[in-house]
Amino acid sequence: MAYNRPYGLDEVHRILCDSERRPRPDLAAGVAKPGHAISLHTAEREDFFSRGGAKLPAKDSILLGSRKHLIQAVHEVLNSVPGQIELAKLNDPQCRKVEIRGVVLRKGRDFDVFTVFRPKAKGAQMSFDWLSTHKGDGFIVQLFILVCKLTDNGREDIHIQTAFPEDYARTLGDDILR
Repeated sequence: MAYNRPYGLDEVHRILCDSERRPRPDLAAGVAKPGHAISLHTAEREDFFSRGGAKLPAKDSILLGSRKHLIQAVHEVLNSVPGQIELAKLNDPQCRKVEIRGVVLRKGRDFDVFTVFRPKAKGAQMSFDWLSTHKGDGFIVQLFILVCKLTDNGREDIHIQTAFPEDYARTLGDDILR
């Protein structure tokens, strides 16, 4: 079975749960960070402004929804045309990871994204952005997913290191609002 194939919702749920806290498989054990799509990029995150001693990125986005929201978005992006094109690259024995960017468009008001910006300049102020669909009727979000190949079990299994909103906007009818 190839890496570029349809992934079911239950399978994506299992992959995300299995990947959580598992060291990134394409890096050496001493430098591999644990998978963190659920614990750092959903409402399950304990502290929205910090990462518990880890090096803080310049931009840190959280999907303010449940694990279910993340599973649905990752499922959609993995099964999208861009997702399948990137996953096909994992069929090459030399390829160990792929970065997938896909767009998810939804109607409804049950979605928020919280982003913390940490400028690198000394003395620069941290800021944040909060996208809420409260004043719209839906959202459009570009999701970033880092997928690594699991090679130690003889099957075409994947590890999802991270998945987070990379860009986003509210919608109101046919209009995209920033």
